[in-house]
Amino acid sequence: MDDENHRKKSSAALKISLVMLGVLVLLGVIQAVTAGTVGVGALSFTLRETSSTAPTTTTASTTEDTLGSLDGAVGTAPSTSTPDDAPPSVDTKVVTGSWKQARGLLTVEVTKVENLGGRLKVFVTAINASTAKMDLPVASVSAVDDTQRDYGASTSTSRWPASIGKNSSINGFLELDAKAGADSTTFSLTFSGIIGQLAPTGGEVTVTGIPIPK
Repeated sequence: MDDENHRKKSSAALKISLVMLGVLVLLGVIQAVTAGTVGVGALSFTLRETSSTAPTTTTASTTEDTLGSLDGAVGTAPSTSTPDDAPPSVDTKVVTGSWKQARGLLTVEVTKVENLGGRLKVFVTAINASTAKMDLPVASVSAVDDTQRDYGASTSTSRWPASIGKNSSINGFLELDAKAGADSTTFSLTFSGIIGQLAPTGGEVTVTGIPIPK
């Protein structure tokens, strides 16, 4: 009888011990999950690594794209170059009016002069009042200014029809082949070598007093 009671007491004590052990294990698990340590006091140990509180520094990659973005960040504009041989901007000076000369049945009238950096472009109207055709070739056109500087008409850049039918007129412009002098103020334009049955005597017409735009 005593042995049976002793076994019952031992069994009850064992159950209580197992329950207490289970509680301790459960508490240990909870402590490990929440605090990262197991044990109490000096017998505790850490289950997780302690995170560093030092700030991390990211180093930018020194690739070509990064360097390009850094240039943009500091406001470095791309360099631009202007060709050394680029011509400067020059304003065209213009004078309009009517300067004309009639010889026989031919009238030559200058209506406008343009000055582009010293190069003169002369706009001309020629009227043939005769009953025969006349020719005023560009190669025979010349000019002289009031400083006695001589010019010719450029055959490559002038736009002049040259041939005038009977009782008709032509319009065009003549570009002089040299720059006007800075001290030149007026010039005379001469059509020589005029060809035609009823061309002016001597085959020449000169228009004088044409102003040079400044």
